Amino acid sequence: MFNEKEIIWIIITIIIFGFIIIFPAQTFNPLILIVPVLIVLTDVIVKKIAAPNFNLEVKFKMWELYRYGFYERDHFKKPIPMGLILPFFLSLFSLGSLKIFTFLQFNYKDLHLRRALKATGEGQHRRWHINEKDPAFTASWSHLALIALAVIGASFSFPELAKYSIYYGLWNIIPFSQLDGSKMFFGSPVTWCFVLILYVIALATVFLLL
Repeated sequence: MFNEKEIIWIIITIIIFGFIIIFPAQTFNPLILIVPVLIVLTDVIVKKIAAPNFNLEVKFKMWELYRYGFYERDHFKKPIPMGLILPFFLSLFSLGSLKIFTFLQFNYKDLHLRRALKATGEGQHRRWHINEKDPAFTASWSHLALIALAVIGASFSFPELAKYSIYYGLWNIIPFSQLDGSKMFFGSPVTWCFVLILYVIALATVFLLL
């Protein structure tokens, strides 16, 4: 399901995530180290499961920033691994007051496997190729799973899991660069708005339950 490079990036993500949530540690609860593992694995595994349903194959890598403008010439010579640099150094230099969870991005390709039949007034037609809604829906599955994970954390009095599941999701639905939010916002704005509303409701619910 995951290739070697993906596994390496996922492990690095979990390590950086763990550092961010415990830094600076005045009191340390070893149970909190489970939080980044559960959140990151939920995110990537659900995307892997969802992708074939939308005729996609997804691959994960560290979030990279390549373009900085609207024109084709507005780009760096080499992509900057922002998912590696930004969360870690902002947390370090702010002494833990700024916690950003934009680590991973996913790329995708068309599998050409789905032959979804759709009934219309004039008969039936086959859909062979993906469109922008497919990566949007793929991303949305993982965010719905993160919201469910937050509710589970709140229900079992695990506030760190509840809180960071929502924070992780909210950071990644920002419609910027190659984050999930860009795929959702530009692929299916209705889906993006729906997920954002669910996050707000989940956030309010979690704070009421805890």
